[in-house]
Amino acid sequence: MPADAIRQVLAAKAEAMVCQSAERLAALLHDEFIYVNANGTRFDKSGYIETYCTSGRIAFHGQQIADLHVREFPGFAVATLTLHDRFSTGGREVRATYRSLCVFAETNGKWLWVAGQTMPAS
Repeated sequence: MPADAIRQVLAAKAEAMVCQSAERLAALLHDEFIYVNANGTRFDKSGYIETYCTSGRIAFHGQQIADLHVREFPGFAVATLTLHDRFSTGGREVRATYRSLCVFAETNGKWLWVAGQTMPAS
C-alpha cells in the first residue's frame, strides 16, 4: 500500500531533519525535487537540504504527521497532510502547524519525494 510507504518516507524525512543528516535526507528526495515553503520560498533539492539540514539557520526538534491522505496514480502518488513542527530559528523556538501537499514518484521500486508545498494551517 503506497500510503504506508509514503508515511515511512515522511517519517524518515522528519528524522533526517532532526538529526541534520544531509545524506539521509538526500536519499529520500528525487533529483528533480522542488518545494515551496510556507513563506513562499522555492527550493530545489540542494537548497532544501542546505536550508533545512546543514545551514544551521533552522534546527528541527520534531515533526509530527497527522491527517495523512494519499491518492495513488500510475507511477506517482499525491499526499495531503498536517504537520506539527517544532524547530528553532533566529534564536527563538517555534511550534507551528502547517498543511502540506506532497507528490511522490515510484522510482526503482521505492517512493521518492518529488514536489511539495506547505502553508500555515488556518
